[in-house]
Amino acid sequence: MSTARIWSIATLVFGLAALAVLLAFNLLPDVADAYPYGTFGPALSAFQRAASMDDLAGIFGASPDPRTMAAMTAGNRLDLYGFIPAYTLFLVSAAVMLAGDLRKPLARLAILAVIVAAIADGLETAAQLGVTTEWARAEHYLPFVAPAAWTKYFALAAHALICAAMCFQAPRVFWIVGVLGVLPILGVLAAALDLVRIPSLMTNAFGAFWIALIVLAAMKTIRQPA
Repeated sequence: MSTARIWSIATLVFGLAALAVLLAFNLLPDVADAYPYGTFGPALSAFQRAASMDDLAGIFGASPDPRTMAAMTAGNRLDLYGFIPAYTLFLVSAAVMLAGDLRKPLARLAILAVIVAAIADGLETAAQLGVTTEWARAEHYLPFVAPAAWTKYFALAAHALICAAMCFQAPRVFWIVGVLGVLPILGVLAAALDLVRIPSLMTNAFGAFWIALIVLAAMKTIRQPA
């Protein structure tokens, strides 16, 4: 089997795994008990950007709701042990797939961005778990949440931009993926600068690009010789 086909298959497999874990968040019993289907994501996003105890009160209530706390704990555990590893492997594989060679500078730069994002995401998620499992010490963990979350988002946007650059160097069929790769940084900047108050804008930008990578990986897997 060719190396190019191996990286395409890896991108497809890990991309579908990341998508499956993402869909599984809403199916967790504790999450389903506290949030109607589809509403957990925006609540988790608000938690990631929480910077004060007042922000936490807006998420969990002045007197923390045990169901909400349990839902956030379950969701963050799945994030830490399932989603972060899955999307890290997916995005690393995608970078090499687009570059065609692990040794190429853009591939390595994209991989570095993913590693930074995964580390920041791990710190953010661990801090969130500290808040929900040790509420009495929430003020100790809270200062780590938002900075780590924004580091993650900017690093993931950097990965997308680097991948976009690789797409624009490829045949025109790749350019659609390249255009979608520019969207995440626009969404992150809009959210960070509070230009547009639509929480789903940023996540939808990443989602569109990641799905495009999965589709591209499927196409390359089918078309490339074994």
